[in-house]
Amino acid sequence: MGESINISLILRDIQLMRKKLDEIEEELLKLKIGELEEEEVSEEELEELERLSKETLKNGVPWEEAKKELGL
Repeated sequence: MGESINISLILRDIQLMRKKLDEIEEELLKLKIGELEEEEVSEEELEELERLSKETLKNGVPWEEAKKELGL
C-alpha cells in the first residue's frame, strides 16, 4: 500500500509539472510573438517603403478597377 501512495504522489507531481511546463511554453510563445511584432526596420528600408507607398498612391490602380479588370 505504501508503494501505491508513492506512485500516486509521483503521478500527481508529474501532472503538476506538465501543467507548469505548458504555462511556461505559452509565455515563451507570447514573448516570441511580441519580438516578431516589434521587429525594427532600418532607415533605408523605411525610406524605401515610404517611396513605394507614394509611388503606389500616385501611379497605382484603384482596387475596384483592378478587380473589374481581373474579373473578380
